[in-house]
Amino acid sequence: MNITKESTGDLTALITVEINENDYADKVKSGLNDYRKKANIPGFRAGKVPFGIVNKMYGKAVLGEEVNKILSEKLNTYITENKLNLLGNPLPSLEKEDKVDLENDKDFTFYFDIAYSPEINLELNEKIKSNYFDIEVSDKMTDDYVLDIQSRFGEHTHPETVTEGSEITAEFKQLDAEGNVLEGGIAHKGNLKLEDIKLKTITKKFVGTAKGDKVILDPMKAFKDADMVSKILAVTKEMVEDLKADFEAEITEVNFTIPAEVNEDLFKKAYPTDEIKTVDEFRSKVKEDASKQFIGESDKLFMSETVDMLIEKAGIEVPVDFMKRWVLANNEGKLTAEQIDAQWASYEHSLKWQLLQDKLFKENTIKVEAAEVREHVKGFIGGQYFGGQEQNEAFTSQIDGIVDSVMQNKEEVNKIYDQLYDKKLLDLFKEKLSLKNKSISLEDFITKASQPPKV
Repeated sequence: MNITKESTGDLTALITVEINENDYADKVKSGLNDYRKKANIPGFRAGKVPFGIVNKMYGKAVLGEEVNKILSEKLNTYITENKLNLLGNPLPSLEKEDKVDLENDKDFTFYFDIAYSPEINLELNEKIKSNYFDIEVSDKMTDDYVLDIQSRFGEHTHPETVTEGSEITAEFKQLDAEGNVLEGGIAHKGNLKLEDIKLKTITKKFVGTAKGDKVILDPMKAFKDADMVSKILAVTKEMVEDLKADFEAEITEVNFTIPAEVNEDLFKKAYPTDEIKTVDEFRSKVKEDASKQFIGESDKLFMSETVDMLIEKAGIEVPVDFMKRWVLANNEGKLTAEQIDAQWASYEHSLKWQLLQDKLFKENTIKVEAAEVREHVKGFIGGQYFGGQEQNEAFTSQIDGIVDSVMQNKEEVNKIYDQLYDKKLLDLFKEKLSLKNKSISLEDFITKASQPPKV
């Protein structure tokens, strides 16, 4: 057995593995003896088949199997012992053809192309600056939040007729071209707010109607919002995006909310643990809470821009030709070489980020333990479905049962691992880098966050 390595580029090399008869002879003989003991060949008693016959029948197969085992074992050992930090796995050489003739040769030579993981020289410190965009809560947004609170704590009534500002529950039934209910069409009881209707002629149709009355409308023309229509009709967004059909909406319930007055009574209901005395204090608190709701979006944009910036700053180089071959060899036929070429910029960006992440995890001892995943699930389940319940023994047992079930879902658990790793990286960036906070309107933020990625 002889293994050698020679450089073929800055990040690539060729490994040559030579296997001679001494490396495999004993194992092949032992394997054939096992076949001899088990072989059931007409004319011979079990276990008494001559070795020569067994060798003639199974020799090449056993030889090939043992040579492959030795090749895999010795190649992996060589990589480990020499501490080769590789990208992907060794691939059969493109330049040199393996010398393997099981019929006539006793010595065999195999050639493999390998690629090294590049060194990354990047240290996170305060010299690296990254923008962090704080979304401004405008006076208009604050007004909307105040109105929402007024509605939440207002007086809910059920008037006889529909007026401006009413909320309606109606039975929606799809109609055919003749105006009859379409058999097998979309039918669902949904809720709508009159203020969400964009077409004034439809709003006028509803105003003055009462329970039992029917209004004909084209939902997509009326609301001009596929997400809203899909929610009202309880169908997928894709089903309504190109929907051009009239519906009969039979009113089954009319609701109207008289907004609560903005006074100390509302302050106490909305913020029972805060001492709020004036309208200005109330609006300030509302604005503060609204700002917190945007932190998640600001974090996402910060992470996206910071990752791009760090990849560029690190100047990571990868052996492109080798990695394209590696992706092609390991994608189980799902992609062609042409498709990989077309999508390579995205693949390369992901690969560089993975390499940089691995470095950051290692240098900063970032780990996510199974117990952290479990606590995350437990906190989510408890808050989402059991918020406000007293945490007695029965409550804890019920939560633990649900968590155990979630933890059996490997796909979901892997997603949570990724989320927790991302959160730790976010915290690391905020701690190590110099953040330049910039205020931005929600509209400008949406425009900025909607820009296509660099790759």
